Amino acid sequence: MRSLTQSVLRIRSISVRHSSNSTARGRRHIEKIFVREGVEKVFRGGLKWLVKRALVMILSVGMLAATACGDAREVEEGSNIEAFTIRVGAWFIDDREFMKQFQANTEQAYKKLYPHATIQWEITLGNAYFGKLETQLASNSAPDVIFHQQVVSMIEAGYLSDLSSEPWAFRFIPQIQQFLTYNSDKDEFKIYDGKVYAASMGVGIRGYWYNKTLFEQLGLKAPKNMQELLEICARLKKDGYLPLAAGHKDRWSLVMHFETLLQSVGYGADLSYGVGLTEGRNRLDGDEVASTMQFFETLYEREYLNRNALSIDWMQSLELFTSQQAAMIMQGPWLPGTVESKISSDAERFELGFFPISDENGYYDLEFVSDQYVSVNAASKLQEESKALIGAMLSDDAYLPFARENGLLPAIEGLRPSFGNPVMEEVFRYAEQAETNQRWTSFISTESHNLLLEEAQNILMGVPFERENLVPAQKKLEEKLAVLKQLKQ
Repeated sequence: MRSLTQSVLRIRSISVRHSSNSTARGRRHIEKIFVREGVEKVFRGGLKWLVKRALVMILSVGMLAATACGDAREVEEGSNIEAFTIRVGAWFIDDREFMKQFQANTEQAYKKLYPHATIQWEITLGNAYFGKLETQLASNSAPDVIFHQQVVSMIEAGYLSDLSSEPWAFRFIPQIQQFLTYNSDKDEFKIYDGKVYAASMGVGIRGYWYNKTLFEQLGLKAPKNMQELLEICARLKKDGYLPLAAGHKDRWSLVMHFETLLQSVGYGADLSYGVGLTEGRNRLDGDEVASTMQFFETLYEREYLNRNALSIDWMQSLELFTSQQAAMIMQGPWLPGTVESKISSDAERFELGFFPISDENGYYDLEFVSDQYVSVNAASKLQEESKALIGAMLSDDAYLPFARENGLLPAIEGLRPSFGNPVMEEVFRYAEQAETNQRWTSFISTESHNLLLEEAQNILMGVPFERENLVPAQKKLEEKLAVLKQLKQ
C-alpha cells in the first residue's frame, strides 16, 4: 500500500510542476480530490484506475494553467474556487473617505483574482497597533497581510515571507529599492541577502509648507537657503505674523524637524556625512550639529516660532497655520490633506506652497520617507493568496489614489499620479532634483540620538546652547563604535 500511495503523490507532484502558472488554491483543490479519491479507489479499480485518474488530473491542472495565462493568479469569474477569509492588519486606515476608497479599490482588484474571497480588515488606530502586532507575531496569530514600519528587524526575526519572486519586487525607485532589498554583514542573516520582504505604499517628503497667498501679498518668495529663511522670518514678524508654527509637545514633531535639518546641513558639508560619523571624520560635537542647534536657538530667541512650542501638540500648531496666524509650518506629507480637511469655507482658503529645508548654501537632502510597508506574515497559511492581495493593493486603481490623497509620491518607478492639490506638483519637482542619502541617524547609537534631542529640547526651553553640551552624544557614539569593532575582530 505504501508504494501505491507514493505513486499517487509522485504523480500529483508531476502535475503541480507542470502547472506553475495555475492558482495555488486551484492546485490544492485538485490535489485534495486526487489523493482522497486515489487512496480510496485504488484497491477497487486497481492500477488501471490510478493511471487513468492521473492523466485526467494532469489535464485538469493544465487547463487551470491555461486559464491563468497573462496573470499567474487570475481566475475566471464564476469559477468554483472555494471561499476563504484573508486578514489584513493596519494602524492608519481610518474613516476618511479616501481610506474607505482604498479598501474598496483593493477589494475590487482582489475579486478579479479570488471571486469568493473575503478581506477582513483588522484596524487598530495609532501606536497601540504595534504592540498588538508584536504580541500576535510572537504567538503566530497575526493577520495574513501586515502593515508595519520595521522592515529590517522583522526580517531578521523571521516574521516576513520572501516576496522576491513577485513581479513588483524590484520595481521601486532606487531610494526605496536599496532599503527594501535586504543586506547584512552578519553571517547569521546572510540567508536573507538580496531578497525583498516588503512593499512600500509611497514616499513622503518633509519640509516647510507655507501660505503662498500671504507670501504673494507681502511680495515674498520661497527662500532658497537658511539665511533667506531667517530674513523672511524677520519680515513676517515685522508685519505681525508668527513666522513658523511648531507643536513639539508631540516629540516626533521636534525629532522630524531636527533630523531633517541636520540631514541637509550634514550632507551639504560632506556627501558621505553618515559614513564619516562612523569613521571619525565627522563628529556629533562638530560644526554640522552645532550649526543646526544654533539655528534652533535663533528661531527661539528671535521669536520666529511660538514660545510655547513644547506645550502644544502638532494639531494645535496646525490651527495656528490654518487660521493664518502663522505663515509657515514644518511637517510631513500628510500636511496638504489635513489642511484641506480643516478649512471649512472659501473665505478661509489659501494657496499652499512648499520648499525644502536647506543649509546655508542652498543644498537640500530630501529624505524619501516611507513609513507604511506591507508584507506577508511568514506564519500565514495563505501565502500565495496573501502575495496576490499585496499585488492588488499595488494595482494602479488602488495604489495611485491612495498615494495622491495621502500626500505621498509613488514608490514604484514610472508612476505619477494626477495630484488634486497644486502644491504636490511643487513637491514632485523638488523631489526630481533632490539629493537623497542614507539617514544620518542610522549611523549613530540610540543614546547619542536621545542626547541630541534633549539638547534641542532644552534650547526651546530657553536654555543657552553651549557646544560642549554635544560632547556626551559623541562619547556615546564612540562607545558604540568600539563595541562594533570588538564584535568584528
